[in-house]
Amino acid sequence: MKRTALEANIKTIEEKIKAYQEELNQLREELSALDEQEKERKKFVSSKEIVDLIYRKIGKKVNMSTIKRWADEGYLGEVIDEKEKFWALQSKQGKKRFVYPKVQAFTFLYEKGFLLPEFEILDRVLIMNPDDSHTIGIVVDYHLNKGEFLYTIQIEGTFDIIKEINERKITLATGDVNRDESEN
Repeated sequence: MKRTALEANIKTIEEKIKAYQEELNQLREELSALDEQEKERKKFVSSKEIVDLIYRKIGKKVNMSTIKRWADEGYLGEVIDEKEKFWALQSKQGKKRFVYPKVQAFTFLYEKGFLLPEFEILDRVLIMNPDDSHTIGIVVDYHLNKGEFLYTIQIEGTFDIIKEINERKITLATGDVNRDESEN
């Protein structure tokens, strides 16, 4: 190859690299925005999610017009257009979709009796610890805090009390569960 051809190839490749780097930076920014919006979206609940939650928790079918009425009356908190606020997230086509802050919506649903905790007082539960060990206890109290149920659990055997256990960290203890996991 001649010098001019080599220099032209180098210049072309450098331009492509620059264009790819710009595209890569743009994609990274979009991914970052997507990550942020996915994290933020978890703080909200949609009308459909509320309908499904009520049915799952108490078995009652509530229609969308009821949810809309609650939203119009301000019971569910600020009404937010999902497509507008969470533009980076893939949304369903069609009608407008509204979301509401979980804290206000769940507090209202709990007060109305439409949202119940997963576990009741005196349920025997398994607390899943971060180190993959388990602790067995009895639910002695619960309360709704910032849109999620937190439990007070009395540990079997020692009768120690652990407070503020998130619902996601416990499961119902069924069958014969060893009282001391270290025996295994």
